[in-house]
Amino acid sequence: MRPPNPSTKSPILMAPSLPPPRRRRRRTPSPVDNAMREIFLRLPADDPGSLVRAAAVCRSWFRILSDEAFAREYRAFRRAPPMLGFLHNQPPVYKRPSWVSHFVSTTTFSPPEFEDLEGYQVLDSRHGLVLLYSPEMGEYFVVSDLVTHEDWEIHVDPKCHGIMRWEDDGPEDVSEGIRCNAAVLCDKDLCDHLDCHGGPFLVALVGSDDAEGSMALATVYSSKTREWSDVISVDVDEPDLIYDKAHSAVVGNKVYVPCVESSCVLEYDIGEQELSVISVPYEDQDESQRYVDLMGVEDGMLLFASVMKPRLYLWSMEAGPNGAAGWARRRFIELEPLLPRSILLDNFTVSAVGFAEGVSVIFVSTQSGLYTIELSSGRCDKVNVEEHVQKAMPYMSFYIGERGLLD
Repeated sequence: MRPPNPSTKSPILMAPSLPPPRRRRRRTPSPVDNAMREIFLRLPADDPGSLVRAAAVCRSWFRILSDEAFAREYRAFRRAPPMLGFLHNQPPVYKRPSWVSHFVSTTTFSPPEFEDLEGYQVLDSRHGLVLLYSPEMGEYFVVSDLVTHEDWEIHVDPKCHGIMRWEDDGPEDVSEGIRCNAAVLCDKDLCDHLDCHGGPFLVALVGSDDAEGSMALATVYSSKTREWSDVISVDVDEPDLIYDKAHSAVVGNKVYVPCVESSCVLEYDIGEQELSVISVPYEDQDESQRYVDLMGVEDGMLLFASVMKPRLYLWSMEAGPNGAAGWARRRFIELEPLLPRSILLDNFTVSAVGFAEGVSVIFVSTQSGLYTIELSSGRCDKVNVEEHVQKAMPYMSFYIGERGLLD
């Protein structure tokens, strides 16, 4: 066999080079498309079905609504995610010895797998995430994204037992559930919290240990490291400090938790790993109005609420340096034109039980049912809930369809 001639070129190398691929020309939006884009930006975010119906009209509308740039513009235009619904717990009873967590839809969004979740206790809802605890399923938390259907299981570290006031004296203690305050929050760098899906996230626990007396404790779980931080503590003036059924609030990287009688608030700085006590000022309040509940955050300040019929009182508090604090704003809303007159005249309890941040909607629980009040417009609506709601946790997120045009 004759050896190959190195000077002979391969047929592949001798073949003429192929022309470069043609770049697809980007379609310039027509004036009509630009006008429709502006209209779509103004469709109500609390009606997720409106954009889905619009996308089904024609190809050009679908192309606009499925564009990633439109999704970013839509979130930025709204400035805050809409309230898709809220969550609340139903504690164990004699014939049903387990917790049941409920999701109540206030829009066309309704996760079927979460409407009635037995065996779980909802602890918090924030940044499109829901934090649950399973007292019966083996000592673990679950962080759930109701839009993307993602779930993350977090096992309880033994160091958390003191904070949670874990009891192991018999099956009756299981019904008590968790006995500390908890918060879930997004841990994305420089996130505007308009699109927090997929993590990472933090879970903060703040509680008090009976064995330690007047001592508040805190720890945080990071989904980045999959570990709980060391437990930190601070001395307080009264035992059994943490009000586990109250709301927590988050400002930046700081978690705020109210105390038993709302006489002070704990500030848990997750970044600096510091726990401090902030006194809530009552100098300008009547004695009967001393019991105010922490609702959440409004305009970057802590929002407190108290119902003294026939008024709903609201206070905003801004924490200053060295734990100092002061009321920054005080206002009230007349409830008489909003709620049934019989509730305000009779000796029925009326209380604020939740607050939807960004859209400024407060939940008010009464003997005749649950109501929502928009603080900006004063609009009041009754929510179709049969159970008594002690703590309403709004679920805030953008959602369009099953797979989501804006997810």
